Formats: sequence, structure tokens, C-alpha cells
Amino acid sequence: MSWEEILSEEDFRLYRENISLLEEQVIERFTHSYEAPDILRGIRSVPRHLFVHREYRYLAYTDNAFPTCCGLTTSAPSVIAEMIFHSGIQQAGSLLEIGTGTGYEAAVLSEMGVHVFTIEIDKTVGRAANRILSSLGYKVDNTIRNPERREEASRAYSRIRRLFPHRGRIALYIGNGSGGLPDDAPYDAIIVAAAIRRLEDIGPLRAQLRKGRRLLYLYGDRNIQTLYILERQNNRFKTAVLEGVSFSFLPLIT
Repeated sequence: MSWEEILSEEDFRLYRENISLLEEQVIERFTHSYEAPDILRGIRSVPRHLFVHREYRYLAYTDNAFPTCCGLTTSAPSVIAEMIFHSGIQQAGSLLEIGTGTGYEAAVLSEMGVHVFTIEIDKTVGRAANRILSSLGYKVDNTIRNPERREEASRAYSRIRRLFPHRGRIALYIGNGSGGLPDDAPYDAIIVAAAIRRLEDIGPLRAQLRKGRRLLYLYGDRNIQTLYILERQNNRFKTAVLEGVSFSFLPLIT
């Protein structure tokens, strides 16, 4: 189903005319693109210019990171693709994302049919992500207090869900994600979109990972970060390191 029924004429034109350019660049840089048609489909399905600062909207369909609100930076789509690929998440699986950011990664995962539980510590960032994800029908806006407006928003969400029935659901929380979201555990994958400074910080998250599944986290300071892939094997954990991909995420706050 086309975005034409939801987006403004200008937004739909910008998306339609440029999404192929982004897909081509991601295929060029994402080393596992031939193995991951579902990830490419997810990226192809999201109007990225709505998830970046308005000043960069006409550059949004290049495979680059861009500034966003509160001094944060969005990751390049090819880097997001690498993270999703190595998480091993599949359609209908549940994924915990620590660090919602703009909500772009959650939207890509939703388009893949993944059910996303995401938490953002910064209230301003989290509310901005909630607004855009809700306006595009990825989630219900639970922050609305007025009963009439809440009912109207619920009807709008249901209408968009009928247009995009393949989407996974997104639940967004605002708070400190260092302890994960135990009430919704276990998860089929966990992605920590923040740099870990102490390895013990991932302890609470490991317990929320389903057996045989993966947790991805970055370890290091602001300048040098390495992606670790932790796989749970019964009650033991196997660790691997992903090399050849550059990351620059803010530290996890505990």
C-alpha cells in the first residue's frame, strides 16, 4: 500500500522520488544486503526525511548520519541495517531497543513485521519520536489525555493499520533503559543503541534475552566503539565482535 494516502503531497513526492537512491547506497555499503531482503524492504518502506532535522530533509535519502534534536545524530541507514542483520531478528519476533532516538530504526523494524519495544531516556527526544511514529500510524499515541482526541487518534491508527497490515507493533516508553523492560521479556533480540562503558551494565539485559537469541551492544568511549554480539546459549553466553563498521553512539546512562 502506498504512502500516498497518508503523507502530504510534498512529503510523498520527496519520498517517492528519492527512496531508490537511498536503497542503492545501502546495498552498496551494507555487506549482507543480498542476504537480507526483509531489511532492505523495511528501509525502502520508511520516508526517512520525516525522521531527520528539517534542515536536512532534502539530504535524508543519502546513506549518511544527520543531526537531529537535542544534539543527537541519526545513524546512517547502512549502519542500522548492519545492527538489525546481526541481531538475527525475524518477522513476528519481539525486539527490545534501548535508545529510541528519532524512531527511525523502530519504524524500519516495524515495516519488517517485528514487534518493537523501545525506550528513550531523554523526554524531549522520546516525545518527538512518539509524535512522528504516531502520526505515521506505527503506534497509538498514548500521551493524549482528551477523551475525544484520544478516540480520534485511535480511529486514525486503526485505519492506517488496515492499510499496512504487515507492520509489527511499536510500544514506546520514556525512562532509563539500562534495566531493560522486564515486564515484556523475554525478547528475540536486544539492540542497545548506546555505548556501554562497563560490561556489568548489560547484566539486567542478558536476563531478558530469549535462549538462542542475540543482544547487540557497543563498548567503548565516544571516539572508539566496538560492536559486540552476545548470544545466549541456555544459561551461557557466547560473545563475538563485529569489525569493519564505524559507530559513534552516546553512552548508556545507568
